[in-house]
Amino acid sequence: MNTVVDSWIAELGEVERRRLYFTAFEQAIRRVSRVHQMARAGNTPRHVMVLGPSGAGKSSVMEEYVRHFPAVEEPEQKRIPVLRVEIKSSPTVRSVAEDILKAMGVPMAYRGTVNEKTDRVISSLQKFQVELLMLDEVQHLLGATKRSFGSNDETEWLKTLLNQINIPVVLSGLPYAEAMLSINEQLRRRVEGVCQMLPFTVDDDDAASEFAGVVKWFDAEIHGGKAIGLCQGDMLNRLFYASNGLIGYLSKLLIGAMEIRFDHGRKQVELWMLEQSFTQNLWAEGVGTLNPFHKKFTFRPLTKTNELFAPTAFSTARSAT
Repeated sequence: MNTVVDSWIAELGEVERRRLYFTAFEQAIRRVSRVHQMARAGNTPRHVMVLGPSGAGKSSVMEEYVRHFPAVEEPEQKRIPVLRVEIKSSPTVRSVAEDILKAMGVPMAYRGTVNEKTDRVISSLQKFQVELLMLDEVQHLLGATKRSFGSNDETEWLKTLLNQINIPVVLSGLPYAEAMLSINEQLRRRVEGVCQMLPFTVDDDDAASEFAGVVKWFDAEIHGGKAIGLCQGDMLNRLFYASNGLIGYLSKLLIGAMEIRFDHGRKQVELWMLEQSFTQNLWAEGVGTLNPFHKKFTFRPLTKTNELFAPTAFSTARSAT
């Protein structure tokens, strides 16, 4: 029994670790690689923003790129070609500097004033030969009162840091993080471009075909390499409404259904497994007509107030600026 469970747990892990290089993913990887390689060639460091809604694949881009440039333990000194740091919610300059130091493994990162920590960040980036710095969830730098989208100590500090470290930086976050550029002209000048990772759509044949290709890839992955047709008929639209076209949600839904399939000893994912996975893994309140895999679902986006993909206060505030 344990051997069987261990086997399908391992298989689930394999599927979770695999990456699909869909169009927006490839474009983001290319943009990141370009600023990295140009800096390696001795060009002036350029910075880029990677923006998209939660679940669009931004963090996967960061993880995938880092995977190709792991830290190297050399005889005298560790080298970190690419450093990824996640900005926590409600950060301060002090906490951001500390998190960067921790990501490099610098001892006693908590010690020192803001200026001392900033100096240690700069010297440590040089010491560990960091070639590219990735800051994820940068929308948190807009501060605790994000609705105002005003300039603050954190964005000013970031601008100054970019001036001093002389390496390219990737800023990744939710779409409203672009407000950082509109409120800080100097920061805007230092970021050469924004790479948008948008959700998939089914608005036209080409868009639907691309989404179907993604579903087909997952279909094969969760069925041992042989797709069963989840991208066909009304199932494609059900999967679209369940994920809102966001690959993070789609992945969680389908891999969750795969787990249920294993748990019940079935060969294929069935409609009821998708219905159950939706409530278990995406939205507990998504039952009955609010569940895209229920027989009474009315095939509409789940974007009304309090629904799974309802606009957030932050996205509403950003659209008003």
